[in-house]
Amino acid sequence: MSNSTGSSAFGQTLQFITSTKLQELEKQRLGYQEHAKVLQKADACGDNLVEKAELLLESVKSWPGSGSVDDRDSVSGKLNLANLRLWLPQAKQDPNFDRDILRSWIDTLEAHIRHSLMRFDGAKLFDSNSDKTDGGVEKAGRQEMHDQLARLDSIIFEDAGVNIEALESYLHDLFSTEEATKAIRDLRASMKSLEDSLKKETFTTRKVEVIVQGVLASDLMDESKRKTLNEILSNPTVLEELASVLTMRMASLDAWSWPAEGITVEMRRHLSGKYRAFTDPDIIDALLLHHLGISWQVKLKAAFLRILDSKAWTRPRPVENYKKISQQLSNPGQCSIDTLRQQQQRVFFLNQLSSSKRFSNQPTYDENRLDAVSTDNHQNPVAIKQKLLQIMATEALLNTTLHGSHAVVRSDLEWFGPSLPHQSILTVLEFFGVSKEWISFFRRFLRAPLRFKSDLPGQVRTRIRGTPFSYPLSSVCGEVILFVMDFAVNQKANGLFLYRLHDDLWLWDADPEKCVAGWKEMNVYANLVGLKFNASKTGSTCVGPAKPAELPEGDIRWGFLYFDPSKTRFVIDQEQVDTHIIELRRQLSATKSVFGWVNAYNKYMGFFVRNFGGRPAPCFGNAHLTDIISTLARIKQELFPNIQRGAVAYLRSVVETRFGIKDLPQGYFHLPISRGGFELRHPMIEMFALTQSFDDKEGQSFEALAKQDKQKYKDLKDYWDDPRTTFLGKEGSFMSLDEFISLRESWLSEWRHRYEYMMTIKGLALVHETPVVASYLSQARTKCTWSELDWYEKWLVSLHGEEVVKRFGSWEVVDASLIPVGMVQLFRTSRMNLDQ
Repeated sequence: MSNSTGSSAFGQTLQFITSTKLQELEKQRLGYQEHAKVLQKADACGDNLVEKAELLLESVKSWPGSGSVDDRDSVSGKLNLANLRLWLPQAKQDPNFDRDILRSWIDTLEAHIRHSLMRFDGAKLFDSNSDKTDGGVEKAGRQEMHDQLARLDSIIFEDAGVNIEALESYLHDLFSTEEATKAIRDLRASMKSLEDSLKKETFTTRKVEVIVQGVLASDLMDESKRKTLNEILSNPTVLEELASVLTMRMASLDAWSWPAEGITVEMRRHLSGKYRAFTDPDIIDALLLHHLGISWQVKLKAAFLRILDSKAWTRPRPVENYKKISQQLSNPGQCSIDTLRQQQQRVFFLNQLSSSKRFSNQPTYDENRLDAVSTDNHQNPVAIKQKLLQIMATEALLNTTLHGSHAVVRSDLEWFGPSLPHQSILTVLEFFGVSKEWISFFRRFLRAPLRFKSDLPGQVRTRIRGTPFSYPLSSVCGEVILFVMDFAVNQKANGLFLYRLHDDLWLWDADPEKCVAGWKEMNVYANLVGLKFNASKTGSTCVGPAKPAELPEGDIRWGFLYFDPSKTRFVIDQEQVDTHIIELRRQLSATKSVFGWVNAYNKYMGFFVRNFGGRPAPCFGNAHLTDIISTLARIKQELFPNIQRGAVAYLRSVVETRFGIKDLPQGYFHLPISRGGFELRHPMIEMFALTQSFDDKEGQSFEALAKQDKQKYKDLKDYWDDPRTTFLGKEGSFMSLDEFISLRESWLSEWRHRYEYMMTIKGLALVHETPVVASYLSQARTKCTWSELDWYEKWLVSLHGEEVVKRFGSWEVVDASLIPVGMVQLFRTSRMNLDQ
């Protein structure tokens, strides 16, 4: 199938629809300008108010185009035209008719005509912008791109020189216990089962649909191929053909290889400043490799989870005297911090591997994409990473309260994907039971023939190191290597859990020596498999005692945050913010249209908020929420140092200069595109709403709960000792205070509830509907109720509804049937190209 033909046809169709709409829009706009000259005729009527009202009524009624009204309609929600036809004869014949009522009718009709003029002008802005919806792209790459490309070139074509015998010996020793040996035996049986099932696999149209949706959810394909894939989803015939082709490809998988002419490498920039090397596979290869990758992910994750749940995995020692404690505290100890920790650890364990063929995980690099979305869904990569920060911040407060210390180590692996040695990947896969046939397939997948744009014509080089970016099979290779590190840290550091999102690595504990042991083992294993830690992203700190010398130097950093041990919380790094303010100016200046400018601004401001940790939970402290608000305000001031009211004032001046439209109200720029606005997002609104519900009182801290424990203990002991109380099998004295306090993490539910509270993101302050706002919504052409609006839209209509309606006569500024919303929405939701 021709990808370029399909995507070209799609683009041409959409462009034709857009062009047709814009031509009709301009025709109606010019027509209404002529029609609105009735205002001048009405002025010429002087004091003859009845004649003026009749003239205006006929004008409003006679307009046949967008915004037309008939006798059943009301103008501005207060003047029904059928009623007006009844009243005008009375006004004409009755000498005592109130002239103020006539003037009110005239004002309403004139306002309707002027509002209609304004709405046509607003729609004209779509005409002037829709064909230039850009992301701000320059053809020439920056020096950073060329530098990183040269570094990539020096890595992927160079042998890592891994000592295979030493690695095999390490694996055998690590999994040598009786329980670990049994777990590996079960794992190898799972691998054989997967291989046998894949040999017999056939594809259905439904299965192909799921695969296509999975590829679309990744960053792999360029925009033209993404359009083709979307078209495939709506074409049953093509889906059937693809199912047939993929079944044949699977049957002859032993003969699969990359195209001999090589696959092109494209460097794409992320907001972190790092470029990533994407390949450009054909659609059939992309679908086949995606399906195989997800199949291996699901099977491996299930098998590794069984190891996590097995006796081979070291866990906290169970509480002694279980029966006695359960009886005396009248609860079985299932609602504790320790049980919650185990649940949380399962969320982060091999998080890059999918648990279901229906849903594939996206890379956690998403927070460095403009298009990333922060949600409360813990399967969302951004939300998962924010959850990790919340857990670490909560653990720091808990450990400092209970143990007087908290140690943390954070690192990642330098050029992890590109530098993964193929020998290490294949050795570990073979140890885990992957057959020689599939080892051969993995080797062919890894040894991809590559073409760089800077290479000589016809030059193709085979990579001997690293994994292709954004393929599920690449995640399999990386996670298999790093699972061994997970297990090694658990075994060598007395049950310490390595919190990990791909190669983003975190260790923490109240005991600094456990972190020392874990960090030491991480270095041993990394050296064996040929990996290096990234010094610029590696750091450690201790709250309380001095940091052990064996822990790495550097700060604990994530996004634009660093952990301040003196405050036991994350703090915004304002120097990093300054760097990205400069970058945002560059991106905005590269845009070519108002919509392109708004798109870049919205996505970059969302990027800022995500890298401040998103909406903060109580573990961050009220001071952090205040810091976010003040930093967002500073960003706006730095972006627009000479313009009051920031982005809105800038856009207002651009619209006035380019299109001659003056004094647009602020709310117009924030209105959703579906209602005719520019959809400029206000990043501070949610933070302001959080200040109303953010509870940072002393009584909610771990320290306050610790002070309550003595009274809690006394109450429980008194109840136990009271001769009037009876317990089944009651015997012996009540536990000591020290024993009771030792159960804070392993048993006491109050401590778990406080722990959960510290990580709970508070709801936004309620915005209440008013009768006036209800009238705005009901009078719009696209009617909706208050309950149908999301929180942000409720804020907008409540705050800006009056000024918008005053200027345009409606909360819906433009007739959506006439503006090219499809083109603009497509632009807004497509992957955004950064200025390279």
